[in-house]
Amino acid sequence: MPSKTQKSLEALLAYVKQSKSRRTTILRGQGEAGHRAAPARGGTHDEKIGSRIDVGEIIKKAGKEFRRYKFQLNSNAEDSTLKKKAAQDSHKVYSTADVEIKVDRTEEEEEQAMRDFEEQMSNNLKE
Repeated sequence: MPSKTQKSLEALLAYVKQSKSRRTTILRGQGEAGHRAAPARGGTHDEKIGSRIDVGEIIKKAGKEFRRYKFQLNSNAEDSTLKKKAAQDSHKVYSTADVEIKVDRTEEEEEQAMRDFEEQMSNNLKE
């Protein structure tokens, strides 16, 4: 049975995939390190999902630039388990994913990049 952290990650990834602009923000590596990629602070999504994806640093691999994204829990989560974990350390990184910074992707490349992002987030999840 998936943990509450894993369920929160799945809900967050579904939330990102619902919106072209959210996907674009992540796939183009937009944003400043330390700021949020999704969901926007405040509003009901932040509390209901109970977690966030923060923008991380730019790293280089094989001569290409990648943006690292970090999965973290929210201290204002509705779920008491997530809230308790976040209260212990709201900056703890539970997972990461590196996305190649690329402005022009075909639709197929975009779909593959999103699948890679989701797979990395799921595979790197540490509780």
